[in-house]
Amino acid sequence: MTKGHFSPFRQALLLIGFVATATVGIAESPAGAQSRKQRDDARTCANFGTEFGTPAYSDCMLGQQQRRDTKQRDTLEKMALTSQIAKDGQIMAERARRQRCDRNPDRRECRR
Repeated sequence: MTKGHFSPFRQALLLIGFVATATVGIAESPAGAQSRKQRDDARTCANFGTEFGTPAYSDCMLGQQQRRDTKQRDTLEKMALTSQIAKDGQIMAERARRQRCDRNPDRRECRR
């Protein structure tokens, strides 16, 4: 005779499977994100009063894409600059530590 409920192990597996399935369903694919951006751009251009298929609409869509590309490029440049500043700070801190150790090798930080 079989029981009408699942074992705790099977319940845990079912829960994990459900959560994984829900996560995959909720997660947006890159293609989906791109189409969402295009829909948003189309809505923006329509709000500007341009009609689909007109040169003004095409110019508006290109402008929206250029705006997004510029924003992404600026973000990447800022990230690169921040990373370089952090790297330079680490180099300067290590250089200062070495200079302190050269002056006084008995310092606690010099006993590595």
